[in-house]
Amino acid sequence: MTTESESIEPTQKSQLRLGQTLIATWSIGVGGLVLLVSVLIGSRMYGNRKAADVRHEERMNAEVLESGLEPEDAQLPPGAMPVEIHTGIYVDRIVELSVKETGWTVDFYVWFRWKGDSVNPGEDFAVVDGWIEEKQKTAERVDGDEHYERYRVIARISKFFDVKRFPVEEHLLTISIELASKLRSEAILVADVENCGISSRVKIPAFERTRVAAVEKPHLYKSSLGEPNLASGHRAIRSQFRYGIWLRRDGWGFFFKMFQGLFASLAVSMAAFFIKPTDVDPRFGLGVGAFFASMANSYVTSSLIPDTGVMTLADIINGLAMATIFLTIVQSVVSLYLYDILEQRDLSRKFDRWSAWTFGLGIVVVNTLIPWAAHG
Repeated sequence: MTTESESIEPTQKSQLRLGQTLIATWSIGVGGLVLLVSVLIGSRMYGNRKAADVRHEERMNAEVLESGLEPEDAQLPPGAMPVEIHTGIYVDRIVELSVKETGWTVDFYVWFRWKGDSVNPGEDFAVVDGWIEEKQKTAERVDGDEHYERYRVIARISKFFDVKRFPVEEHLLTISIELASKLRSEAILVADVENCGISSRVKIPAFERTRVAAVEKPHLYKSSLGEPNLASGHRAIRSQFRYGIWLRRDGWGFFFKMFQGLFASLAVSMAAFFIKPTDVDPRFGLGVGAFFASMANSYVTSSLIPDTGVMTLADIINGLAMATIFLTIVQSVVSLYLYDILEQRDLSRKFDRWSAWTFGLGIVVVNTLIPWAAHG
């Protein structure tokens, strides 16, 4: 006859094996998920960073034509003798830059040096993708056939900021100048590269300048703009002078400032691993409170960028944090099951210790590798 103690022992062994299998499955599952997420999102961020670098280089490369232009479009038509207007820019102030408002305001000097009387660039120039708020002539000289004019301009420029890697992204700011009434076959804005520059006093909060460049590029207009003497679909090519400023997020200070509350919420949620599972109120209350704190952080970070359908790096970090906190609550449920239902208290404590290490390492790995891949 089987005694009661003999029947209980196989049951306890079965429960122990079940608990050990649960812990192993949980640890492998969480670790694998961390690795998969880090690789997938990290590679996506790295790819976006490299694509942005290529895009910025092409935008400031005279050899790379804009969309819609063919190699022959960059060549002047036979017999064309355009006036060469040496053009340069010196940036004195960046008054304001707003990623959320998709624009920036700049105070700069622009000068023109040319020969002949067939053009008047000072009266004809316009800022592409923006508008001039103030314009003042500061210098004018005529030496025989050579003309020189310099203007101080305050302009507001619209800019679509790529926020996929916000808040560790880079941007290229461009000031683009064209002559509104002259085609490229009539006047070319030759970049005065040697004299272009930017004041050392120019500071932009949360950003650092990495480099600047100046270039002239042909710019295509695929419209007759309603002129009655031009055929529909008329192609007008104008000379565009472009001055570019590369910006990069200034270190990791802004990143940690933005997410310090979120990281604190993650730490609070992990504190539940060191509370007895049967102390339900504090054990589950920490996770619930941390979850709502992470939601608040997501709302705050989303308010710093334009309303777009793009999942930014900030959105991803916030989303992963909320998922992590939810998993800590699930872990507490499983630990309570081991402790109270299966009565495997040692196994429950072991589960908590393993979870603390697994989640701690996972949080460090995800929040190190993914931002590093995005920022470099």
